[in-house]
Amino acid sequence: MELTLKRLALLACVTASLAARAQFNNSSLSAGPLVNSVIGQGAQYGLALEYDRYLESGFELVARAPVVIAETPVGADTPSGAGRVFGTGLSVGARYLFLEEQLRPWAGLQLTWTILITQPAPVWGLGAGPSLGLDWVFHESFALSLRGSYDVFVELNRPWRHQLSVTLGLVILL
Repeated sequence: MELTLKRLALLACVTASLAARAQFNNSSLSAGPLVNSVIGQGAQYGLALEYDRYLESGFELVARAPVVIAETPVGADTPSGAGRVFGTGLSVGARYLFLEEQLRPWAGLQLTWTILITQPAPVWGLGAGPSLGLDWVFHESFALSLRGSYDVFVELNRPWRHQLSVTLGLVILL
């Protein structure tokens, strides 16, 4: 009888600890290298910082701030022409997690604002587009994230700008 009670107590402890480990984190912070490519121009390299907040039923809110340094080619459609420019911006959107396990594929939509610091005047852009990604949770507090996105930017007095972006991030699960 006493042995049976000990086994039940052990089973209850193990079951309770497994349930606690499987809980989903409510927010995360990530940072990692970023490669942008404006279609028809060269690559832009930088760093992306991202904050995600889990809502409910697989949906998350996402805020992302890229910082890039771009080498603009001769004949580029920027006020300063060819040379090195600095850019930043902010993306805000939502994404849906198809799985909430160790591998977490997702799809999302974002609204993006960018600024390229050029002389004599900066270039502002507002865009929107889809994104796809895969998060791999390799520890209860850490994950790796691979993210790809496509944005279409509308800029005043310019043709629309189509941009592809890929980011690899180290995620801290908060």
